[in-house]
Amino acid sequence: MDQSPVVKVFSSRIEAEIARSYLESFGIKTEIISDDAGQSYPSFQSIRGVKLLASKKNLKKARELLDKKALSNE
Repeated sequence: MDQSPVVKVFSSRIEAEIARSYLESFGIKTEIISDDAGQSYPSFQSIRGVKLLASKKNLKKARELLDKKALSNE
């Protein structure tokens, strides 16, 4: 996914993985990018964030689904 836009930035890889699974249940393929030295320094995740990426085609739908899910959990 070259140059894929960021759907959302999470403070942990676990949160990003949950969101990824949720979006993939709707057929939206995603990718997770995290600069945490190959998971050797997970504390970097909270500083730099964990990015969830999707294609430009699916960006709007992915954001809508995550926003809707967040509202239903409040």
